[in-house]
Amino acid sequence: MILEGSFLATIVKMSDKLKRVTTPNPAPTSAHELANDLATAFRGYPAGVAILTTMGAAGPEGLTVSSLASVSVVPAVVSVSLGNGSTTLATLTEESRVIVHMLDADRADLADDFAVPGADHFAGTEWAPSAEGAPRLEMQGPILHGFVQSMTDTGSATLIAVTIDRIEAGNCHAPGLVRMAREWHEIPR
Repeated sequence: MILEGSFLATIVKMSDKLKRVTTPNPAPTSAHELANDLATAFRGYPAGVAILTTMGAAGPEGLTVSSLASVSVVPAVVSVSLGNGSTTLATLTEESRVIVHMLDADRADLADDFAVPGADHFAGTEWAPSAEGAPRLEMQGPILHGFVQSMTDTGSATLIAVTIDRIEAGNCHAPGLVRMAREWHEIPR
């Protein structure tokens, strides 16, 4: 009986300590305020820069992305997030062939060109169709070839999972290109 009492006393003491340590959830933030805070937080977060290209019915499409992320190594899967108003997104379906061009610092000009919504990104840009038919830009950085595995609408954007089936390693030693505070920055590799 004494053992049980001391065990219960210990549990009660631990419970009292937990009550003192926990804090109530903060007051809810408005969606607009939260969106602004999130955008501000990510403006100061450096992100690698890539260009995603695909072949649409009307010709090649592409855009600059800074949302590229490695999802899985086996199988090889990456993800990107595209705004729901994107013309490139409008051409994509599951199984669409895509190419992710990981940019070196010396290709900030290409990142600028492909970041302009609605522009003819391929005018004056050297490219050729890959063996699978997607537009491959002439560049030195790593190039990931794959197909759209899934598309998930997340509100104002769509999360695209891309299964990678071929990689051109390219020059992995040139300085990399990142986006931070609405500017391009060069980083050593």
